[in-house]
Amino acid sequence: MVFSTRSRLALVCAALVMAGAGAVLKAPRASGSIERMRARAAEQHQATQVMARSLEAIRGERARLRLPLDQAVDPNRTGIIGDEFTPLTTSLGEADAKRTSANPAFARVVTFYLQAAGVGRGDVVAVGASGSFPGFVLATLCAARALELEPVIIYSIGSSMYGANLPGFTFVDMLARLRADGVLPYAIAAVSPGGDQDGGAGVLFDEDGETLVAEARRSGLPMVEGGTLAARIQWRLRAYETAARGRPIRAFVNIGGASASFGDTSSSLEVPNGLVSRWPAMPLSPTRGLIFEFAARGVPVIHLLHVRGLAKDNGLPYDPVPLPAPGRQEPAEAGSHD
Repeated sequence: MVFSTRSRLALVCAALVMAGAGAVLKAPRASGSIERMRARAAEQHQATQVMARSLEAIRGERARLRLPLDQAVDPNRTGIIGDEFTPLTTSLGEADAKRTSANPAFARVVTFYLQAAGVGRGDVVAVGASGSFPGFVLATLCAARALELEPVIIYSIGSSMYGANLPGFTFVDMLARLRADGVLPYAIAAVSPGGDQDGGAGVLFDEDGETLVAEARRSGLPMVEGGTLAARIQWRLRAYETAARGRPIRAFVNIGGASASFGDTSSSLEVPNGLVSRWPAMPLSPTRGLIFEFAARGVPVIHLLHVRGLAKDNGLPYDPVPLPAPGRQEPAEAGSHD
């Protein structure tokens, strides 16, 4: 794969601004330029606005499809929260975490992380996401839009409870609506069933994983190939490289706990939230996941999984009802939970 020293330097610079164990990443100083600081703040604000518009469009699409919205589960009526158990549910999950991740302020947070990682206009960013946190996937793409990046998205259909787990209305369908409406210009590069070992098995009500495979095929998108988890991880790396067309990948964003991205080693459990500056011991396993594959290549990694910690680290409310208006919630600090 093609990676430049610029990504390595960006990761080192991000680490240098950390001060001691449990430190919080302070806002970037934009080389002392007030204008640059204002420009960065404007990009963050733009991302929140785009996410708010995206949620409106997603809610409208859900209504058009006549998919009921349970206000007890989704009191903010975002439309992006799924059901407790569906044929696409692969694991347990908490509704309050999914509601929290739908806050448009997270688009501001992801924009900050990408700015701190040193990405710039036109850069390629690899995104690996499961269906568990559609709010974080949306926040990442809204940040990419504000920063004028080129995200390459590989998406796993499987979802924990209350994620994008409605057959016929996964994040693939949500993004198609946003693209048709002109809200976001992006398309998903490839899909996988997700589930156990990324092959579709292990669904709570479908151990054979036929439903996840069928849903992935229904998308009409290229499907991840490979007979083992290690092979499917390598397939993704090649797909990212192909989509980058010879350009370096400047950052990798992991969303959720899909096995191909998160890995299946004990070290994965030690990876901190946010823009990762401190890594546990680098596992040598071929199934260590994309987070370690990119880290080993010196590519900055942004890890979005533990919602409560991400909200706390960035000064955002947990499970707010109603959602704060975009622009009315300025995170005092954005950080990495170490």
